[in-house]
Amino acid sequence: MLVTFRRFLGLNKVFPQRIGTGLIYAISLFVSLFFIPNLFIFIAFILALAAVLELHHMSESNPIFMILCLSLFFGSCFFFRNNENFALSLIVIFFFFFIFLVFILFFSNQQTLEFNAPLVTSISLFYISIGMSFLIFIAENQNYEGAIILGFIFLIQWSNDSFSYLIGKWLGKRILFPSISPKKTLEGYVGGLICTLLFALFIGNLVNLDHLQVMTLAFLICLCGNAGDLMESKIKRLLGKKDSSQLLPGHGGFFDRIDSIILSVPISYLFLHLIY
Repeated sequence: MLVTFRRFLGLNKVFPQRIGTGLIYAISLFVSLFFIPNLFIFIAFILALAAVLELHHMSESNPIFMILCLSLFFGSCFFFRNNENFALSLIVIFFFFFIFLVFILFFSNQQTLEFNAPLVTSISLFYISIGMSFLIFIAENQNYEGAIILGFIFLIQWSNDSFSYLIGKWLGKRILFPSISPKKTLEGYVGGLICTLLFALFIGNLVNLDHLQVMTLAFLICLCGNAGDLMESKIKRLLGKKDSSQLLPGHGGFFDRIDSIILSVPISYLFLHLIY
């Protein structure tokens, strides 16, 4: 029975590393978010920078120009962190580029697709950087308790990841995207979504939203988080990589760690903008 339980959880020598890395990551985000806001903004910048550097390393591109662009961009986001028009303009750019990226990664001729410097730079700036910048816009928003809302978003995203993993290990049979993400199953996705929505109702009183708004926000986070994970998996497959790096024991790299929130955070900001 113990062996079955270990197989169900996928326990091995990597599992303690995965738990330890996850705890350090979560504690760093929550402590800085609620007690040292400027440190949280710096951490958001570092996470984006690390993911961008990993993408350039996987594609064997020179990251120097992108490091400068990323620094200037996050500096601008910090300066305009309370400017809704600036944030909404970024959302328009982000989603137009996301549609473009979906088309070229999933529907274009894969044999002729080349991860050249312009494409890598575009993904770094218009997808990773803009997506991560909305951590700042939500945390610093003056229309609602940004830190609490963002904490809720993190909890929902991590819960969906965990529930999907556990249920997929336990019941997963039907693989959704065998050529892109062979470990992701229909049972894991659906079970993770249902359990996460129930969890969202349980912790919904933490945020100043009614039950319908809590459920809608949680659903959007799950949906976009899974889409972001799939997008990053597709990028890695096209580059012939399993993980973006090995910098985070048990998790792979920083791009692997933040792939879900790159898409879910801008969508959350837009939803919150519409209801507040």
